[in-house]
Amino acid sequence: MMRLTIFAVLALILPMAATADGVAIFPVKLLDTSKEARDQTAEHERRLGILSEVLQAELDGAVTITGETLSDCEPETTDCLLELARDTGSERAVFVVVQKTSTLILQVFANLVNVETGELIASRDLNFRGDNDEAWRRAGRFLAKQLRGAAD
Repeated sequence: MMRLTIFAVLALILPMAATADGVAIFPVKLLDTSKEARDQTAEHERRLGILSEVLQAELDGAVTITGETLSDCEPETTDCLLELARDTGSERAVFVVVQKTSTLILQVFANLVNVETGELIASRDLNFRGDNDEAWRRAGRFLAKQLRGAAD
């Protein structure tokens, strides 16, 4: 009986500890310089969501800052953004921009920042190939691995 009580208490405490040292993920932004004729806005919005979802699933204690919450920071100053991240209880924040150069070439620029000090913990510049859902998922998993390694 005592073991069950201990496990129950640990189960309640551990998720809170993970959130306290987690990472706030800001909405992923897209810079499309490909000049493709076909409007891909809906597809890209979905893929930006895929990348955010993968990061949230792969990074322990991750919290996603929504576009609605982000609207509280007008203009989006560093101080305001870091305050939003602090409000989630996170110790770090990640800012991601994807640049689409062509259908085959995309780059991910990511910065991992200490929320309390504003100091840059890590910066990653990754290339990936293919503008499709699976390519974006793979890029998200690889980026999450890079960010986990940088935070250790």
